[in-house]
Amino acid sequence: MTKKHFLSKALMLLLLAVFSSSLYSCKDSDEDIITYYDTYIEGYIKDFHTGEPVEGVVFDADYISGSGGFFSSSPYSAKNIAVSNSEGFYKIKIPKTRNSADFTEIQIHPRKIENYNFEVGIYDYQEYNFSVKSKTIDISPITYGYLKVILPKTSSDNCGINGYMYSTFEVPYYQHELISSGEYSETLKYFFFKVSASKGWVRCGNHSGTPRFFTIDNPRDTVILNVEQ
Repeated sequence: MTKKHFLSKALMLLLLAVFSSSLYSCKDSDEDIITYYDTYIEGYIKDFHTGEPVEGVVFDADYISGSGGFFSSSPYSAKNIAVSNSEGFYKIKIPKTRNSADFTEIQIHPRKIENYNFEVGIYDYQEYNFSVKSKTIDISPITYGYLKVILPKTSSDNCGINGYMYSTFEVPYYQHELISSGEYSETLKYFFFKVSASKGWVRCGNHSGTPRFFTIDNPRDTVILNVEQ
């Protein structure tokens, strides 16, 4: 290898290193230039039925800038911006700008944990005047109870549970899940669900257009619905 070739190769490596370093520096810079208001969204997370604090709920968020139209920038996704403490208290600082673009909306995403699900909270800066005002939002998640649906073996297996249109950021419902199903007797079968400990209805069997209403008053209670063919 000639000295001239060696120097050219070394120069190329040096330029590549400088370019790579500048990319990382820009990335770090972009992440560091978010500014914040001296305002917050804060509150307590406590079980809807018992009032016990819910600890360990992690919050993520999307920060939205622009009017939401074609020329709006992509949302900035922030992870682990808050976590509820042993008293159920959480506190989220309101972001102001990124890269000189003003944020206009914050979308808050609490992560689900054992026994609880959560809903997204969407808050417009102008509506809530976040530039000068904080907002208190308490969250009362509803945990689960049990629902057993018994119906004839000859009926359809279609079974849908409804009522979650009432689930909100402030009062999120537990999202139902099928635990088991099988033979109940020689002529009957069953479906066993975890469902929100609240009011709801089931559409199942050969008359799925007819809602079958249920109410679970307390967490871990079991309600049995007998559905005739």
